[in-house]
Amino acid sequence: VPVTLETLRELGGYCSEYLVHAVDAEGKARGIETELVKLLAEYAERPVTYAGGVGNFQDLKELKEHGCGRVDVTVGSALDLFGGPLLFTEILSFCS
Repeated sequence: VPVTLETLRELGGYCSEYLVHAVDAEGKARGIETELVKLLAEYAERPVTYAGGVGNFQDLKELKEHGCGRVDVTVGSALDLFGGPLLFTEILSFCS
């Protein structure tokens, strides 16, 4: 199923929020899928969390910018708890 505004609206009646995995970026920590984040920011009917590609604080800044402050994020393999370079405590400070 392609991720479009129409799809998000249609399926939104069956959920309270979305967790969207950018599968092409997932686990690679090489940057976010900017166009997907922009699309998710357009959808304002339910909370949306984006996952995939975050590898550094620049990625988090870009997500905040392109997500217009409306898209939450998960950080996986780049997190220090999983051997990555991003410290959990620094992410908490950045996001608060």
